[in-house]
Amino acid sequence: MTRQAFFAHWTGRHAEIVRRVPGLRGLRFSLVEHCVPSSAEWDGVGETWFDSVADADRAFATEPFRALLLEDRPLFIGDAHSCYVEDSFGPPPSNAIDPD
Repeated sequence: MTRQAFFAHWTGRHAEIVRRVPGLRGLRFSLVEHCVPSSAEWDGVGETWFDSVADADRAFATEPFRALLLEDRPLFIGDAHSCYVEDSFGPPPSNAIDPD
């Protein structure tokens, strides 16, 4: 599958399924320019936002979305990884701090 075909399917058919998942607060698809190390060979990074990890787990286990996603993923994803992150806030980068 070409990179363009991957991105078209991911942001088209697949995105339509994900957008209907219950409790979804936000969604972003980013095309990867290159990976370090290059052996990672990621084509994209998808982000979904939920109020909690439990809400995300419940949403992706809900039918018919679970079945639809399991059917769709092999059509364009060779290998997928998931991780849960929590937003954290800290000081801005040093170049963004007002010296006054």
